[in-house]
Amino acid sequence: MPSVVKSKKRKRFAFILITALVFCSGMVNAQAVLHGFVVDTSGKPLVNANVLLLRSADSVLVLGKLTSESGAFRFENVNVGSYLISCTYTGDKPVYTAPIGVSGADKVIDLGNIRLEEKIMQMKEVVVVVKKPLYEQKIDRLVINVASAITYTGLSALDILERSPGIMVNRIAGSMSINGKSGVIVMINGKRSYMDLATVIQMLSGQPSGNIERIELITTPPANFDAEGSAGIINIVLKSNSKYGTNGSFTLTAGYSKGAQNAASMNINHRKGKINLFGNLSYTRNKMEQFWTNYRAVKYNGELHENYSENNRHALVNQYDGQAGLDLELSKKTIAGILLSGNYRNWEMHSPNDAWYSSGGQVDTVVKVDNNEVHNTLYYGANFNIQHTFKPDEKLVFNADYLHYKDKNPNTYDNSYYMHAGGLLYNESVKSNKLTPLEFFVLSLDYNRKLTTKVEMETGLKGSSSHSTNTVGVSTLDNNEWLTDSLLSGIHYINEKIGAAYASFNIRFSEKTSLKAGLRYEYTHTRINSESRQEVARDYGNVFPSIFFMHSLKQDQSFNFSYSKRIWRPSYSNLAPYVIFLDPKTFQTGNPALQPCIIDALSTSFTYKSKIITLSYDHMANTINETPHVDEASNKMITAVRNTRGGQSVTLGLNFPVKVNSWWNMQNNISGFWREQISFYKEEVRTEARGIFANTMQNFILPKDYSIGLSAYYNTGGAWGLYKFKSMGSVDIGFQKKLTKSRSTLALNFSNILNSQRAQMTADLPDQNLLLRNIYLYSYPAVNLSFSKNFGNDKVQGKRQRATSAEDEKGRAQ
Repeated sequence: MPSVVKSKKRKRFAFILITALVFCSGMVNAQAVLHGFVVDTSGKPLVNANVLLLRSADSVLVLGKLTSESGAFRFENVNVGSYLISCTYTGDKPVYTAPIGVSGADKVIDLGNIRLEEKIMQMKEVVVVVKKPLYEQKIDRLVINVASAITYTGLSALDILERSPGIMVNRIAGSMSINGKSGVIVMINGKRSYMDLATVIQMLSGQPSGNIERIELITTPPANFDAEGSAGIINIVLKSNSKYGTNGSFTLTAGYSKGAQNAASMNINHRKGKINLFGNLSYTRNKMEQFWTNYRAVKYNGELHENYSENNRHALVNQYDGQAGLDLELSKKTIAGILLSGNYRNWEMHSPNDAWYSSGGQVDTVVKVDNNEVHNTLYYGANFNIQHTFKPDEKLVFNADYLHYKDKNPNTYDNSYYMHAGGLLYNESVKSNKLTPLEFFVLSLDYNRKLTTKVEMETGLKGSSSHSTNTVGVSTLDNNEWLTDSLLSGIHYINEKIGAAYASFNIRFSEKTSLKAGLRYEYTHTRINSESRQEVARDYGNVFPSIFFMHSLKQDQSFNFSYSKRIWRPSYSNLAPYVIFLDPKTFQTGNPALQPCIIDALSTSFTYKSKIITLSYDHMANTINETPHVDEASNKMITAVRNTRGGQSVTLGLNFPVKVNSWWNMQNNISGFWREQISFYKEEVRTEARGIFANTMQNFILPKDYSIGLSAYYNTGGAWGLYKFKSMGSVDIGFQKKLTKSRSTLALNFSNILNSQRAQMTADLPDQNLLLRNIYLYSYPAVNLSFSKNFGNDKVQGKRQRATSAEDEKGRAQ
């Protein structure tokens, strides 16, 4: 009997134990999702609020989160038990919820809105200084924090780009390259400029640095960006508020460089209830002095023919830039907005020029040219944006954009031809005009969803339609009557439609390893017609893959790898076969036969304690190059754009900050490149170039909120197409005083103090009878004094950070 009793007790114990284990297993496997929103006293969402999931019994931390842009938080895989939610935000009182019970039956628990109240306290003075590094390496871009450089104060956006790693600006040719590659797309606040790159460069020369927050260099853009641009994207982000209330800042600059150079900029934000208003405005007025020399030589019938000219350019530039926007909260999950933007630039120039024509080493004709030029560009655009959040990790965004550009460029030339001995041969009056209105309509739909705790999906559709009318006319005065030159004049109509679809996935394998992979498809439909016939009818589709990989070896060490395929479409002006008159013997024309260039770009980087080393390789097919052609009999030059076989390049760069001591720190960058290209003149020309770009930024922190900045850059030069570029650089120094009590800054800056920003281009092919030498002095030493001030309430969130459907669009109207 005792053994039977013991056996029954053992069975009963086993049954109880198994039942308990099954019950506990059920409790472990029964996991729930807790989600909600954190809002302020007015019910507006709080971004980056701290949300902690605590065990109610002992307040032990279980999980922690930061709220999203919509104020949402989400805890997944929460086990059965009793919990508290703790919410904190700067300037607000911390809040603890009542105990939350999670049972095995619960799957999703909606906690609704958790409201924080403003914390009222009295302080004598609190100064918070957040100093960002000059360069920051992200998974898909290099970020340049403009405010971190004292010597950038008072400069223009273009001045800063010239001093940035890997960027080369040719102001005269109106071109720009990254790591030796042309095909750059420029964006302002994520919105591309559709005007030609030369006009965009001119606009950037009038954009004051006081209105710029950061510059992003995206050399391998992901799938949600357009595939346009062989070199990548330069995104200039203007200053904006990230607070609640009415607040803003303004900057005033007065300067001199062979003429007054003045600028003013302001941004402001106001939020009340469900409405948020924001805007920014800038104005520049610069007097500019430039000096250009151009030389070319060609042999004809055994005799050397030479052209040499000197251009003294006296210009006055006025530029206005502005944005105004409204965001309206339709519901807790839906926000709609309107954004209006515009730019107007007026360039007026008088340029007395002298030219000498020689034969056999003897000057036979002297030409004096009195050139007057007006170049007006106007842009305005409107964006409608609506964003709906289905749940914290699922969002749909719709954008509709209308963009209008107008480029008007009339010139007059009064030419007087003299014999070498001084006798007047004849006078000639010529006028030219270029008028290009351009319209874009863009629609996009983007969907973002978190599929699992480690996988996020982005997908979308986009369509754009553009129409441009290019009118170019050249006329000569004959017996008081203007006669149009039909060979140099014409009207062309360009219509283009581009449709795109993309999908990408962000995968977080662990806390240290992440991957972003995407695929984009674009279809292009282009038609170019003249008044008499159709010049171009082209349709093509392309698939563009991209992949980004990041792995953190340790807390301060990370490794990046990226690959993307890109396309460089011919610009509108490059396609239209009209001729632009530059001077009596120099012309520029388009080429309807141009094909797009395809680029494969690979890049890898390693970050160690804020030091970044980067290695990149690019392969280009059907490269688009500007190619000169000189008529040997008349020594007239026509520059056209044509496809060449391609090329490849390798770039190795190193960014390394150094903190010498508590009052002296520096940021250094050095990069070397190798580039091979196949170009064409009378026959194929293989060019190989090597070079180095280096810059340094030295900051000296002095007592009583004084500081000094010293910066310098040097570029050994390089080559593109048939042209080789000589070295150039600049040295700048700046002095700054922070007025803490008035939230202001006073800065004195001296730029280009060695007068070394001189562009020199040479094309020397003696075997093919071509010699060109051009020198362009477009910048002189300058001094400017800037005053910046923050104003308003420091306690509210600013405008919603949005992306518009045209943010990848605005750049091909070249």
